Amino acid sequence: MVENGVRVTINTDDLLIFDSSIENEYLKLYKAGTLSAEQLNEIRQTGLGIL
Repeated sequence: MVENGVRVTINTDDLLIFDSSIENEYLKLYKAGTLSAEQLNEIRQTGLGIL
C-alpha cells in the first residue's frame, strides 16, 4: 500500500495483551525489511499530521 501512495499509519492495540509499543512496531517493520527508514519516517509524519 505504501509503495502505491496510500497514506497509512502504524498503531498498536492493547499493550497489556499484545505486549508491543508503537516503537517496537516500527522497529519490527524496519528489521523485517518491510519498510525503509524513509518510509517509516513518512508514515510517522502522516500520523502526526505533519504531511
